[in-house]
Amino acid sequence: MEQTLETRVAHLEQTLTHLTAKVLQLTPIKKDWQSTLGMLPDDELSREAERLGREYRAGKGDEG
Repeated sequence: MEQTLETRVAHLEQTLTHLTAKVLQLTPIKKDWQSTLGMLPDDELSREAERLGREYRAGKGDEG
């Protein structure tokens, strides 16, 4: 059965209305430091990155 242009447009409008309602109900993702805590694995590379970060931050205070 062949659909008319009007039927196809009506279906698209209905789908758009449905999807728009779903999007408006979504809540934004909370992006804060607590949500990223513990994301890195506890391995040698992660510990090295943490150590280097501490050293970098400690050195930044001396430049004042």
